Amino acid sequence: METINVIDAIRMMQEVSKLPDGHFTIAFFKYNRTTGEASTKLQVRQRCTTRAQLPQERFQIPSDNFFLFQDQDQNPKTCYRVLIRFVGFPPDYNLIKVKWFKDE
Repeated sequence: METINVIDAIRMMQEVSKLPDGHFTIAFFKYNRTTGEASTKLQVRQRCTTRAQLPQERFQIPSDNFFLFQDQDQNPKTCYRVLIRFVGFPPDYNLIKVKWFKDE
């Protein structure tokens, strides 16, 4: 399976989002801050673009722990960067495994 390190994956998602009609696919585990648990079901969002932090968004931990994006319906979404597992880029959007550690 093809892999990409997390730094390159985030950089590519940001760069693709700058293109006209540029978007990406992202797969991640949702995290419930109330229970303190991550889901075991992978969430896949297609036709996403990166976004800036909204004025009403206040984070209790440093915001660089989060990845901010909007989905295909332009809804603002947030996920913990560490829970990103796969990304897909144009032209084929095949999912690429995101490596977090050197040995993965």
